[in-house]
Formats: sequence, structure tokens, C-alpha cells
Amino acid sequence: MIMLTTTDKNIIRLLQQNGRASYAEIAQELEITPSTAAKRIRFLQESETISIRGVLNPYKLGLYAGAVITLKIDPAKEREICDILNRELFISTVLCTIGKFDIFCIIHTPGWQQLHNFIDDKLAALDGVLDYDCRLQAEVVKRIQLFGDKKHFAKTPELKTVDWEIIRQLCLDGRQSNSEIAEKLDLHVSTVSRKIQALFQRNYLRILPQPNPTKFQYASSAMVTANLARQHAKEVCEIISRYNEIALVIRTITRPQIIFGVHSGSNERT
Repeated sequence: MIMLTTTDKNIIRLLQQNGRASYAEIAQELEITPSTAAKRIRFLQESETISIRGVLNPYKLGLYAGAVITLKIDPAKEREICDILNRELFISTVLCTIGKFDIFCIIHTPGWQQLHNFIDDKLAALDGVLDYDCRLQAEVVKRIQLFGDKKHFAKTPELKTVDWEIIRQLCLDGRQSNSEIAEKLDLHVSTVSRKIQALFQRNYLRILPQPNPTKFQYASSAMVTANLARQHAKEVCEIISRYNEIALVIRTITRPQIIFGVHSGSNERT
């Protein structure tokens, strides 16, 4: 467990507002030096306390085909498989778990065929994957860092290949500079700057700190599945969503009807 300083917590708070805020902007807000801001952010990333990545807006991008996928894997391949899944553009969450499955991930794609292709062509072919289970999403009822309350899926925008490549780079590392992205993609810095600005203005993605639950002072952190009568699923989702300890609530098409994530500082509270 990492002992976070007050400065660390304040930096994370500011990054939640703008994950690409400059060191100078953070320093000015917190009355510290830019070098201190850079040092603390580097510590938070290198200690794997947080990663700072682009989070896709599934509604604006029309990513309506969603699923929760759980995997049983060869333990020796855990890190390798997690790294591969983390590089997949449409996978927003990858968690290592203890129990009847080893990895939990959430995916949103532009269509059911793309989801099928990913599972069939990529996931099933991964070396070390022993078994997997896929639960199609009916609704994401609650999710920390969700893009507001509007849950209408727009038509997938006709973005150019270069736009998707820039989005991919931001999802891998949201703190990359425009010049670093330009060099990787063989583009002019001005082109990258203009396109990134347009992506943010259209609310296609946000750059946010992604916390590692194992690094924070949680007494327990768990993913829970609940089987219940279909007619009660929506009501139960709304009830459990009210708890601050619940970070994620997903209603699925097939059983289990509800999947939710809990992070709590007290085992008794959990």
C-alpha cells in the first residue's frame, strides 16, 4: 500500500479535472514548484498507484455493443495478458481478481460484429487464456468517471484513421506531449494539436487518472455478481448505486443480472 501525501491527493484531484494539465498549471494551483509536480506525478505512475489515460466516451462515439468479459488464465501469463488487454482501444477496464476467474474486463465496441470479432479472433487466440465468459451489457447504471447522465448512443462518427491513431495514443498514455505523438505518427505537431483539441471539444474522450485499487487504503475491493429475477434488476441497480462504496453497476442481458464493483475502507461496511 502506498502512503499518499496531501500533495499527491491534491494532484490526483486536479488530474481528475484535466489529466493533461501542465506541470506549471498544477504547480500554480497547489503552490508548489513545477519540478515537484513532475516528480510526484512520475512517482504516482511508476509506483502504479495511478495511470493517466484517455477514457473513451461510449455515447458520443456510438460504442453501444458492450460486454463484461471474465477470463481464466495460466498464472504465469497474467502480466502479459493484462498488458495486451490494456493496449486494446475499446477495453476500458482490466482488473486482476481472485476467485473463479482471474481477469475481469469491460469492453465497448461500435457494433456487435466488432465485439464478436474481438472475442473470436483476438481473445480466444491469446496464449495463456484457458477459458472465458462473456456477459452482454444491457445498461451501465453507474460508473465512476462516466460521461454525465445522458445515456443515448450517437451514431459512430466518421473519424479518419489518423484521428483513431491519436485517440489510441492518448488511451495508452494521456500525458504524452503533442510533439511525442506527432513523432510516433509522423505528423506535424500543429496537426496533432488541432486534432486533439477537436476531439476534446466534441467530448469524444477525456484524460483521467485511473486509480489502482490495491494501492489505496481499501480494506476490501471486489467485483460481485448477483442473480435475481429480471423484473427486479433495474430497481436493485438503482438502490445499490446510491452507496458511495459502489463504483460500478452494470445490468446484463443474461445471468447474472447485475455485476457491481465495491471499494471500501471497512470490511464491516462492505
